[in-house]
Amino acid sequence: MPLNKLENFIKNTDGRTIYVNPADLNATDSITNQGTSLTEPFRTVQRALIEAARFSYVRGDDNDLIEKTTILLYPGEHTIDNRPGWGIRENSGGNPVAITPSGDERDVFSSFNLTDATNFDIESDDNVLYRYNSIYGGVIVPRGTSIVGMDLRKTKIRPRYVPNPTDPAVPYSAIFRITGTCYFWQFTIFDGKDTGTVFTDPKDFSEKSLGSVNTIPFSSPSKMVNCQK
Repeated sequence: MPLNKLENFIKNTDGRTIYVNPADLNATDSITNQGTSLTEPFRTVQRALIEAARFSYVRGDDNDLIEKTTILLYPGEHTIDNRPGWGIRENSGGNPVAITPSGDERDVFSSFNLTDATNFDIESDDNVLYRYNSIYGGVIVPRGTSIVGMDLRKTKIRPRYVPNPTDPAVPYSAIFRITGTCYFWQFTIFDGKDTGTVFTDPKDFSEKSLGSVNTIPFSSPSKMVNCQK
């Protein structure tokens, strides 16, 4: 369907700019959305990063596009589910399988394929977005991707995973895992939500580990902790 005259001004078709605005009523992370229109931005940074990788991909060896996409973040709170992601390896039969952070094997195609039924809800513990993270935690930023905010103080990044600082067995992690020629500007990284909880265990994301923000102290062995100071 051809673009109308208004959309010609507010939509780019080659993936140069991808918009993220979780407060927009029309925002959606649907697989049918490319995030290239001001009238239909993405809800999450992670969905925009997947689309940036898709725009940069070129069939063949060693010819992917570099420095192609800028992700533009509107003011507001942007939640990042930076839990350790799922890996891929061969099983005993020589077939690829997906490996969850807890070590379970899953079908690789159903684990990573995106469809209309895919769960992109960043607040859901079972969302698909975190599966694409580094296995050590942190959202992978495709090479050459820029993440640019519109207001340094009002464009806020908040993580869902903060490694438990009271447990020496829990390794360090990250919010973003940077590849080559990436660029950040005009946003601020904060702690977890003041009135919510964060994951602290890199392997256990089960619902039984969730706790009330009013009852879980920061030093609790539970897999979720209070973010309030």
